[in-house]
Amino acid sequence: MTDSWLSPEVLGIASVIPLAIGAVIIVAGVLSAPRRGLHTARAFSTFLGLGLEFLLAAGLIRLASQNTFQMLGIAAAIIVARRIVIIGLGYGARAEG
Repeated sequence: MTDSWLSPEVLGIASVIPLAIGAVIIVAGVLSAPRRGLHTARAFSTFLGLGLEFLLAAGLIRLASQNTFQMLGIAAAIIVARRIVIIGLGYGARAEG
């Protein structure tokens, strides 16, 4: 049992919205990146970065229903991993052109 001030149903629904938005942004980036010519990697990394922000938001909303230090550690690990991916995408985009 959790001590959250929102019910698990509300948190579940609230986490689906940013998850869906993030997925749509990533798919739109994958589909539109080839049409951008020489800047394909840069366009893809922009869309992927924005999509990952929404996926992070969905994960943090889900984690809000559990009030433990273990969940806090998982949230911190997610944020660090996302940041590393974004930095890597930025370097890859600059290397391409």
